[in-house]
Amino acid sequence: MSGPVKVSVLMTLYNKAPFVEEAVASILGQRYTDLELLLVDDASTDDGVERVRRLNDPRIRIITSPVNTGRAAAANRGYAAARGEYLVILDADDIAHPERIFKQVDFMESHPQVGVCGTYARRFGKVDRISTWPLTDVRCRGLMFFTDPVLYGSTIMRRSVLVGAGIRSDEQWKLPGEDFLLAHQIGKHTRFANLPEVLLHYRIGEQNQRHGRDVYADKRAICSRLFQLYDISLSDEELDLHLLFYLLTRQRITGARVRAFHKWTQHLMELNKERGLFPPAEFEEEVTRRWNRLYYLLPEHGTAATWAHLRCTGNWTLGKLVYYAKVRAKALLGP
Repeated sequence: MSGPVKVSVLMTLYNKAPFVEEAVASILGQRYTDLELLLVDDASTDDGVERVRRLNDPRIRIITSPVNTGRAAAANRGYAAARGEYLVILDADDIAHPERIFKQVDFMESHPQVGVCGTYARRFGKVDRISTWPLTDVRCRGLMFFTDPVLYGSTIMRRSVLVGAGIRSDEQWKLPGEDFLLAHQIGKHTRFANLPEVLLHYRIGEQNQRHGRDVYADKRAICSRLFQLYDISLSDEELDLHLLFYLLTRQRITGARVRAFHKWTQHLMELNKERGLFPPAEFEEEVTRRWNRLYYLLPEHGTAATWAHLRCTGNWTLGKLVYYAKVRAKALLGP
């Protein structure tokens, strides 16, 4: 297929042959038809590319690489080769709803201030549940320091935003989280939104990049890079404290650690106000939500940690005390 198109669908591929035909079919069967499918194969060792070639559809363009370069570099090749006004992302093991591109293009055409739009998703495979994202730019930005403002695999983006700002993925980044870091680059130049509809089926399984990895080490690396992006200095101890926002720890949580983490939450909220990085009300709401969530991990770590959290919060509710008593009783009685 040659000539201009309205939408370029970018699909990077590495050893996902069992799923790629279904993913490609979900694009070729879209209600919206003014599109090309740009498949960027990163030196797969299975027959995924051959399976796609056999579909013999003129809307498919395939870019191959003689060596494996990593997901970020493969995505950059796709960004550079895309011809569409809009860039739609679909991972090679996921499935797009037939109405997805039609509805996303319609939204972008009527909201010119938005540069990136995602959707809700149904996770399936190892799990089965609906995942949602904030609908407005303010809400997206309020939580994006801690989690994705949009699900990358569900997004439509204005290619002009990427081209105009010279945005590219970091090709040296080989860990999960490249799309999260990319969102922070994009967020400096445009607005986010999400459609409140399940327009993506997101497959969970062993083929996922995060499967079987050291979650603590990966999240620590991602957070370290994020602080660098915003020119915020922090110590190794503060970085480890920060991971409590994700309920991740490699040491017993003591009362002293809880108090230190509480001080860290206050520091981040003050820093955000001073620097004007994220909408303050939404940012503080997310910090508070994650701080409160930590409580339900603490009874496993002992009385001192639990009591420290209650003292810092100043909220000695009956429900929290009952929860603590149940967890401790179960620990004492055993299985």
